[in-house]
Amino acid sequence: MLQLLPLGGVGRIGANAMLLGCGDDWLLLDCGVAFPEPELTGVELVLPSLAVLGSFASRIRAIVLTHGHEDHIGAVPYALQVLKVPVYATRFTAGLVQHRLKEHGLSDDVALHVISPGSRLHIGPFDIGFLRVTHSIPDCVSLAIRTPAGNVLFTGDFKIEAGLRDGEVFDEAGFRAFGDEGVDLMMSDSTNAEVPGWSGSETAVGKHLAEVFSGIRGRILVGLFASNIYRLHSIVDAARDNGRYCVLLGKSLERYTTAANAFTRMPFDPEDLIGIRDLHRYDDDEVVIVCTGSQAEPRAALARVANGTHPDVSVKTGDTVVLSARQIPGNERRIHAMLNDFARGGAHVIYTRVDRDIHASGHAYQEELRTLLGWVRPRRFIPVHGEYTFLQRHAELAEECGVAHTLIIENGQTVEVGQGAMRVREVRELQPWYADGLVFGDASSLQLAARQQLGWHGVIAVQLDVKRTDGVVTGRARALPWGVQHEQGELAKEIEATLQRWCGDLDARTPLAAIEGQLQAVVRKVVKRYSQRKPVVLAFARDLDEVA
Repeated sequence: MLQLLPLGGVGRIGANAMLLGCGDDWLLLDCGVAFPEPELTGVELVLPSLAVLGSFASRIRAIVLTHGHEDHIGAVPYALQVLKVPVYATRFTAGLVQHRLKEHGLSDDVALHVISPGSRLHIGPFDIGFLRVTHSIPDCVSLAIRTPAGNVLFTGDFKIEAGLRDGEVFDEAGFRAFGDEGVDLMMSDSTNAEVPGWSGSETAVGKHLAEVFSGIRGRILVGLFASNIYRLHSIVDAARDNGRYCVLLGKSLERYTTAANAFTRMPFDPEDLIGIRDLHRYDDDEVVIVCTGSQAEPRAALARVANGTHPDVSVKTGDTVVLSARQIPGNERRIHAMLNDFARGGAHVIYTRVDRDIHASGHAYQEELRTLLGWVRPRRFIPVHGEYTFLQRHAELAEECGVAHTLIIENGQTVEVGQGAMRVREVRELQPWYADGLVFGDASSLQLAARQQLGWHGVIAVQLDVKRTDGVVTGRARALPWGVQHEQGELAKEIEATLQRWCGDLDARTPLAAIEGQLQAVVRKVVKRYSQRKPVVLAFARDLDEVA
């Protein structure tokens, strides 16, 4: 019997991680990250539940990756700290994973194996075939998995496109042949299941960018997903066709271009690129500045240029900003705030709402999804990778294509696939884990609730010096509020005066620890008169008689 347990990527975008079991043996298909909501103070990445993953540690035979996007590989270094298993990936993807492993000091401890599209791999009861697909990043594959309990197709992210720069071709024949064998279960990318038609061509985007660039005077700044190597080549080509050179801003762009030069058939011509330190040598009409941060991530290059905090480039009148990327749902407000900053700085802004032809999605639209379903003809279908409404529409498409059994699942649901229909056997409560730099853990271990309280309510540090003379307690207090609204130090003065009066009511025999324990309540009462906030109070008491 086949079993599934999605740890991420189902019902929401990001943190893709699917456990596939046959008997007592399991595979982890992809292991990615998601990006945090703003209220997760200090969190950089959201990870799949490593606690649940760890509970499978003795049964997981390997991690198998479909492609190199962060939402599919970003959690691999964290997972490998609870799993001791080999990792299998295509050459380009493996290069990106190796970079992450070095960052975490794991590169010497992990067996990272490079596989080729079109090859087969045997791991326990799993016979895995790698079918080449096209996407917005090179070297992507779907997984055609043969097991004693049935054949499974796990598509990963894909679109159906011909004519890519590196000559990669969607393996139609491989999918048709696997369909002829009989596919008992297909799990497929649902990102654009609600969008009719076919996704656009990267070749067409490149031609249109060249036309757009030809009509621009002054500097051009382009924002894109750093991983979209095909788009970066289109931008470099468009710049060259218009007598311009490209400058790359952002560490992730450097990382992906380095990987492209080392692990793909698409090296960048050094003569098309100039360093940021040489930018001043060129006229504005001769440069295109390519930036990371198409989703207005606060620390990425594009947002820092817009708000004036980038050390090397700032927006100026006459610039044109081209946002060659889709706006991921949930990021719209932040992106428009960034574009407004560019406009206030005197730049002209072009983005997909204004010109849809400057971007093409890397995910299949409805007709491509129908086409693949027609080639594969699965007996059962589970949509993955997408919001719940995306999954729902993809399941409907599968039913329209004649699939007899479909099931929409969510993260944490264990699914059994037997001779009959699929069923949810049990539901696990998944507690996400989070990464803060190289530190990671669940919400409790990273004290996220305390971080949120600090961010919302602020903190007040109080030092009380106590002196006991002839049975009378006197005190001298100092209060330092941070992040607590007050005017001209009035709150601090009120806290200090209140504590000094309060000391006069204390029994001279009161232990210092008891005084320190009561300080917080006294301070909170004072704050309550000023606002309804409940700041964190750090209270310290010192007995001056003991100090002396």
